[in-house]
Amino acid sequence: MMHPTLFTAPWDQKLTLITVVTSALLLAGTLLSIWAGLAVAPSGVGRGVILLGGLFALTAFVLGILLAPRGYSIDGGRLRIDRRLCPVEIPLDSIRTVEPLPAERLAGSLRTLGSGGFFGYYGRFRNQALGSYRMYATRGDGYVLVRGDATYVLTPDSPERFIEALRSGRGNTRPAGTGGIGS
Repeated sequence: MMHPTLFTAPWDQKLTLITVVTSALLLAGTLLSIWAGLAVAPSGVGRGVILLGGLFALTAFVLGILLAPRGYSIDGGRLRIDRRLCPVEIPLDSIRTVEPLPAERLAGSLRTLGSGGFFGYYGRFRNQALGSYRMYATRGDGYVLVRGDATYVLTPDSPERFIEALRSGRGNTRPAGTGGIGS
């Protein structure tokens, strides 16, 4: 039985700072809303709105944790982007190319749906160079571009080893030039 090839997704200093500050603000907002809603606001619609605001802040915090990329694995003919909720699985035979991605090619990116630094940089993005793409990253360097049915930008701990593992497909993909993973 083959074991999966695992890659971590280490955080950089910027992501750590954004996550700590945003988490503190969301949790403080949650606590303040609960306190204000229960201790200060008169009963009625106002209290409900205040408590709903606290619930919204808490939901944003929890979703940030659940949807953030935690790492990547290659096993059973699939690339898996590990998340606590809704992990992403990409069949290796659907991947056409995999290559290092210079950070400059992400310039001008717009987030269309996702997180720009709260527990990771993940979701849907768009720019001139790449078009629409999905990012599951935890730092601002070591990007890997994976193109298949969709375009993905990832940041595994060892980009070169990750690229090699995808290209070899652990024996599960066609060689470059025949529709498999190319360079």
